[in-house]
Order: sequence, then structure tokens, then C-alpha cells
Amino acid sequence: MAPRTSNNSMDRAAYQRAFEDFSLKAQEVQRLTENSHADPAALDAALLQLERARITYNTCRDALAQQLGASSDVSETLQADAERVRSIAALRWEVAGRPEGTAEDDWYRAEKILRQATAA
Repeated sequence: MAPRTSNNSMDRAAYQRAFEDFSLKAQEVQRLTENSHADPAALDAALLQLERARITYNTCRDALAQQLGASSDVSETLQADAERVRSIAALRWEVAGRPEGTAEDDWYRAEKILRQATAA
């Protein structure tokens, strides 16, 4: 029983670190979006870092949940990924001042950010 407690403690510590990193990355994106003249490249880089931190957080969360006896659903993950693309695209559009005719470009850029984040 001692190894399970040890793994549980390690999973909790990893979860805590991942949450803190995710929180810091989210604050950076928030800081950039508050600037009406935010550099699109800087925003994309911050969104990429945020997505990487989110993936790490989700992995740590799932590992801890598994240690505690919970399970995860793959279909929920796929649906969540589509929602992440939608959220990133909408954020890029908002920060750019809601220009007309950029929806497709924003969507593809958001997909690219998510792919880069999951490839890392």
C-alpha cells in the first residue's frame, strides 16, 4: 500500500505544479489581450505556451484521477479539442479588433496552435 501513497503524493505534486504553470500562462495571455495593440505573433506564442501548459495540466489531472480511481472519456477529449480551437480562434479575432473576413484564417491558425501544442 505504501507505493500507491507515494505515487499519489507524486501525482498530487505534479498536478499542483502543472496547475501553477497553467495559471501563469493564462495570466500572460490575459495581459496580452488587455492591450488593444497586442502583437499577433506574441499572442500566438503565448497561446501556444498556454495550450502546452493546458495539455500538461490535463495529463497530470488524469494521472491523479486514475490514482484516485476515476476514469476518462476519449469522446470528451475530442469535443474539448474542438472547443479549444473555437476559443483560440475567437480570442485571436477579438484581440485583432473583430475584423471581417478573417474567420477562416483565425480558425486555421488556432488549429495550428493546438497541433503544435500537442506535438510538443
